[in-house]
Amino acid sequence: MPGHPFTLTLSGAWEELPSPYPHHNPGAAASYHALTVVRNVTSTLTPADTVLAAARINTLLGQPSDIPGIPVRLTWAHADLTTGAEALSATTRHQRHQHEQEQRRAEQALHLETARAFQTTVMSDPSLALAYWYATAPHTVDKDTLTRLEEVHSQASAYAPQGRWALLARLLHTFTSDLTTDAKNHLINTMATLTDRYGQPDIAIEIRSLHIPDPAEEQVSSQQSTP
Repeated sequence: MPGHPFTLTLSGAWEELPSPYPHHNPGAAASYHALTVVRNVTSTLTPADTVLAAARINTLLGQPSDIPGIPVRLTWAHADLTTGAEALSATTRHQRHQHEQEQRRAEQALHLETARAFQTTVMSDPSLALAYWYATAPHTVDKDTLTRLEEVHSQASAYAPQGRWALLARLLHTFTSDLTTDAKNHLINTMATLTDRYGQPDIAIEIRSLHIPDPAEEQVSSQQSTP
């Protein structure tokens, strides 16, 4: 059967029904009816389901059935289905590919759900953004970090209860006075990037305005502007 990876051996019997308009090739009509049943069943199954397909076909063809619109009755039919090793191998590869795709889709959905939960959590608690920054920039942590962090957390609850990131950035600027200029700017840029990414571009601009100029760059700029 073209398009179907099965080999079919079909046997059966048919009979003509009394009619003023007899069919000129009742055997062909009976065969076509049986083959249509076989095709309809196998079109939804794979070579791995050969036994299931044969059982379904023989259930349908195992009793007499009149052919619609034609004075011919299919008394009975029996189908033997087989399939080759190559078709079975191809089916196994296809099923494995589908399974892998479903796994990837499930993993992507889980990652997306996790990212959304992270976004919601960080946006609801400004102190978590600070913890995130320390996690991504551990080189800025020193012996006074915990003290400064506790102070920022206590002040953030009073000054930034609604996630006012710009106020938190100013507090952070105050409590990280012992950090180097590069470390402070790294913190400011990180906080601004977070707020921008999570839908607060105006606040991100305000945070970036706290960027601390490098003294060396200021000196070069001053020299260049001197007439």
